[in-house]
Amino acid sequence: MTRWSKIPSLLGWLLCIIPCSLSAAKDWPRYEFSQPCMGTLFRIVIYSDKPEKEIGEAVRDAFAVGTRMDKIFSDYIAESEVSRFNHSSVGKSIPASAELLHLLTLSDKLHTQTEGRFDPACGALSRLWRLSRRSGKLPPPGILTSAKEASGWNQLHVDFDKSTITRMHPDTRLDFGGVAKGYAADKMLRSLRRTGLACASITAGGDIATGNAPPGKKGWKVAIHPRGDKKPPAFVIQISNASVSTSGDVEQVIEIDGIRYAHIIDMKTGLGLRTQRAAAVITRHCARSDALATALCIAGKNGLKMIRALPQTEAALFIANIDGESSIQTEGFAAFITSK
Repeated sequence: MTRWSKIPSLLGWLLCIIPCSLSAAKDWPRYEFSQPCMGTLFRIVIYSDKPEKEIGEAVRDAFAVGTRMDKIFSDYIAESEVSRFNHSSVGKSIPASAELLHLLTLSDKLHTQTEGRFDPACGALSRLWRLSRRSGKLPPPGILTSAKEASGWNQLHVDFDKSTITRMHPDTRLDFGGVAKGYAADKMLRSLRRTGLACASITAGGDIATGNAPPGKKGWKVAIHPRGDKKPPAFVIQISNASVSTSGDVEQVIEIDGIRYAHIIDMKTGLGLRTQRAAAVITRHCARSDALATALCIAGKNGLKMIRALPQTEAALFIANIDGESSIQTEGFAAFITSK
């Protein structure tokens, strides 16, 4: 396991793992698998000397974990646990699975650490953003105000003793889009580790969870492309036994009356983020890096103080300006960049 102080970090809107050459000491073959999940493509890369049949079975089990997480946390699947909550009656407690309670516990902590910038109870507002994306129009002021009133962590009641969750407003909706992919990647990597496949990485859109480094290497090399993969990467980094997530305004954006609105919801305005910026966070677990990257993107420069207060966490923030783009980093971030 690489010491935290020596783990290089990464950032960018688009992340790409660079294949590593094999070491003569451990001539393990490289395996790569991919499968759609949670609205993106999940990719598993493994180095191992185990029989291919064992590896294939372990990978199928890992993808099954991802599919199960999707059926719990997706608000697009009508039968998912989150969808059932989103359509439940006000004040009626409904049973919550162990996974949902676990993610709610983590979300509660992240909500506090980010001063409310990360808030999965933003579903009423994210639903309006999706409608705006289809119609090309902002929601009327009255509808936006109603959605803001329905949104927020205080509109949930979680009873951990009884394993139930209750919504306190008729329009309150959960949206775990800012944390579920990272959470699923953590669970999938854990599944692979249990079968002895510790040298593995899980990529889920802008989230990457890594295990032990590839044979003969210090970590997993990752190219970061802030504005798409057709341009040279901003950085090439290495990480192992750590996770990294990025968030930004490149792919999911709508433009209305000449103003860009990202899919990242600013709880203060109720609308998508208008400022062109992106953030990347590296920390131990992918669920945390996923949520923190979103929160930092919303917070901007002031959010770096939030990151510095967290243990074993580094971050970088890209900000668009008249001269192009500039980056601001936490003090330990630069040491994590390996080369271009």
